[in-house]
Amino acid sequence: MRPRRSVASGEQGFVLPAVLAVMIVVSAAALIATDRHRTRTAVAESQTRGLRLQGLADGAARLVATGIVLERTRGMPGLGLPRNGAAIACGLPEGRRLVLALQDQAGLIDLNAAPRPLLEAAFRALGIGDADALRLAAEVMDYRDADDDPEPGGAERPQYAARGLSHGPRNAPFTSIDEIERLPSMTPERVALSRGALTIYNPGGGLDPGLAPVRALAEGVAGDRLRPHAALSSGQYVEIRATVSDGRGRALRSAIISASGTGTPVLSWQPDGPDLVGGLAHPACGPLAAALIQP
Repeated sequence: MRPRRSVASGEQGFVLPAVLAVMIVVSAAALIATDRHRTRTAVAESQTRGLRLQGLADGAARLVATGIVLERTRGMPGLGLPRNGAAIACGLPEGRRLVLALQDQAGLIDLNAAPRPLLEAAFRALGIGDADALRLAAEVMDYRDADDDPEPGGAERPQYAARGLSHGPRNAPFTSIDEIERLPSMTPERVALSRGALTIYNPGGGLDPGLAPVRALAEGVAGDRLRPHAALSSGQYVEIRATVSDGRGRALRSAIISASGTGTPVLSWQPDGPDLVGGLAHPACGPLAAALIQP
């Protein structure tokens, strides 16, 4: 009988490690499943939070856009927001923060409508040297006009090729201010200096100094160089930028609207653009916050 007891004892000794191994595998699988569930839950919560932030940014931009259109077309009272690019900041429930900035496009230099003297003076005012300012203004003219005859100091396709560029001028209006990067004499440094002062939504071609976001442009209009090109805004084209943050994330909305009351009011609607920081409190924060938190 002793051999039988020895066999049974051996079987028990074998079963115990096997059971432990199975338990370890099951526990590991349970831990992995739990971790995956937590990860999915965290991702879902993050996505939900992001969607809420984006919804608030969208809602703020739409509220402001509607107000601008109604103010201009029906004479309804507006929110009185600054339209020279200055940011305002508003506190929202649950620790969220809204930063808004409006830019009337009449305070910017239009790449398609500004005359060459205004382009030259504007590039100088932005800190670009005289010779380069003259050259860039001429290149803008050649880029947007339909002919193949270069302006003095300008560039058509042969001049582009001589600079080692495979492309030439568009010979048509600019469709985006990003196209200034295609000009032969444009450098990253000059792009950084000029981008914030340019637009394609100021068809009047002048410059309203009270709406210029770049101080150098406003001072240039007050001086002799840009004064002949001063023109009051009609208030038709406005860029709206909105950023909503909650300390863990942020959402952006950028829109160009036409407040003419005819045609499509929204000309551009993008969930991106330069992030907004800072900002001052404004009386419009109360009505905006009340409208955004309504169920």
